[in-house]
Amino acid sequence: MATYKHPGIYIQEVPGTRSIQGASTSTPVFIGVTEFGPIEQPTLITSWNAYQSAFGNLAWYAMVSWSVYEFFNEGGTACWVVRCADTAAAKSATATLSSLVVNAVTAGTWGNSLGVMISNGSTPLTAGGTTPVFNLSVTVDQSKIGLNGTAAPTQMAMPNALLQRYVLQNNLQVESGQTYYVLESFNGFTGNSVMGDAGAYSPIATKVNSSSMFIRIAPNAKAVTTSSRPTNTNTPSALKGGTSPNYDFNTATALLQKVQGISLLSVPDITTYEKTGDTNPLLTQGTLINQELLFCENSQQRNLFYVIDPPFGLDVQSILSFKTGQGSATSGNPNALSSDFGAIYYPWVYIYNPIAGANVPIPPSGPTLGRYAYTDTNVGVWKSPAGVDDGALLTAVLLDQSISDSDQDQLNPEGINAIRNFINYGNVIWGARTLALNTEWTYISIRRLFIYVEQSLKQSLQWVVFEPNDQTTWSSVTRDVTAFLTTLWQQGGLFGATAQEAFFVTCDASNNPPNTRMLGQMFIDIGLAPVYPAEFVILRMSQKTAAPDSGG
Repeated sequence: MATYKHPGIYIQEVPGTRSIQGASTSTPVFIGVTEFGPIEQPTLITSWNAYQSAFGNLAWYAMVSWSVYEFFNEGGTACWVVRCADTAAAKSATATLSSLVVNAVTAGTWGNSLGVMISNGSTPLTAGGTTPVFNLSVTVDQSKIGLNGTAAPTQMAMPNALLQRYVLQNNLQVESGQTYYVLESFNGFTGNSVMGDAGAYSPIATKVNSSSMFIRIAPNAKAVTTSSRPTNTNTPSALKGGTSPNYDFNTATALLQKVQGISLLSVPDITTYEKTGDTNPLLTQGTLINQELLFCENSQQRNLFYVIDPPFGLDVQSILSFKTGQGSATSGNPNALSSDFGAIYYPWVYIYNPIAGANVPIPPSGPTLGRYAYTDTNVGVWKSPAGVDDGALLTAVLLDQSISDSDQDQLNPEGINAIRNFINYGNVIWGARTLALNTEWTYISIRRLFIYVEQSLKQSLQWVVFEPNDQTTWSSVTRDVTAFLTTLWQQGGLFGATAQEAFFVTCDASNNPPNTRMLGQMFIDIGLAPVYPAEFVILRMSQKTAAPDSGG
């Protein structure tokens, strides 16, 4: 207590009201495979250029790259990226063309389906007499992706099925008299293009590596000082030696306990994950998804909402079986997906890659999370990121499956959020449900609103710890929380004509009796009236009959 010794005016600065700051709601973390970059080191990314510098370009079978790219395209502003470790130390498929060492862009057996060719520059893929200018093309044989009549799409292993869908959607044609499709072609190189110092990238490597989705050319093993173009190849040189990775998703996820400010989770590479000798990849993928859901539910922070991607290539009945756990240990997923800390979106979408000039299939979580961020910024976390406005996927050009009303009649009750195409609106998110069925947490906006309020109060009420557990502190807490929730109600985040209808806050002797105070515990009871989405809009119409004329 201050001591006053002479008459006069003394000044004391009294602490003001402590405001409660809203927690972050639209910062996701993407976990999975990237072209390169730090392993198991959460990295904050604030733009696509920043991602490229840290983790590389758009790469086939590195779904994190496509997800982050679309997150920023659809309205996102910041995210975290965690690159998984590969405990199997898998290798990329490779081939050698003269002095050029060509590798698949990511590790895995998928690269063993690719080939590369050197051809004359005047006419693509023409051998014959050598011209000074040459082209480099990336190919895939039709027999390896089931397009020569020997295998149906549903019989294909995942890596080749994805390549097959890419070929079909882009209407690629088999080269005349050959058995392969050209996936990419890079033209206009000369002998000077392969020159470069030892350990440096040649001009052709720089060009291809910045543009290709499928391959990377290694730096020169030794100096190439003579201008000499590679020899033409009459048939593609097959990439070989790619082995299956074993990505450690669990360890990467556990790192999130130490990352602050994240609120959303995406693990897109689970949807294409197949271990060596895996006879039931859907079981593996379903198990990994459930592990991520358990982390969100059981982590100390309880701050993450998991936006789930479906496995690639599933039709409506297959995704229903996957979600509801109707499979077996040898076929499909026997473990149902059920949690109010997650939502699944279906189907995959296609985006246009302007460099390749092609439509590329990607998991839906990236663009969907972009719409989450857009909706949070423009409306609030209490608004469902769905509908023809907030749910419009502006950069999605195609859907992998066309969803009808009857399809969604089956999907929606099971909590599978459809992405649909509507005339005049394009491709839109047309679902707003969590994986929790028939509970108070059915809707995404409700679950995320409570996460937002809980995290905001947790972060801003740290000052209360170790304060006297008395009426003064109770009054301060009640005042601060009431002010925060009143603002939330005024913004439209809570339902009610008055603040009293929208929420209540109790922190007094009624819920803090002597026995709890002796244990060092203070209880703050809060009730919220959330705003539910208008999922079903019913127009009730009747025929109005004019009243009879009474005459007169």
